[in-house]
Amino acid sequence: MAYEVDYVAGERERCSSKLTIGNRVFYVKIFESPAQPAKYYAGDQNGILKEISRTEFDLWLKILADKEADTEDIKKKVSSGKKY
Repeated sequence: MAYEVDYVAGERERCSSKLTIGNRVFYVKIFESPAQPAKYYAGDQNGILKEISRTEFDLWLKILADKEADTEDIKKKVSSGKKY
């Protein structure tokens, strides 16, 4: 499974990162305050299409990732982006 985490493209959409995995694109926005949960968005190469739940985001990771280790690596990289 090939994936790419792009922080610069994510910031253009006012998000922490852009995740491209397979033919799917996701944006993640992480906040400074731990009390405020991250926001997840489904998108395409042109930007954000709609907000999705964390459950839906996790489901897509499980579907698209080849193995559990890849899922954990993706989550770690996505959480390293700019915080709002």
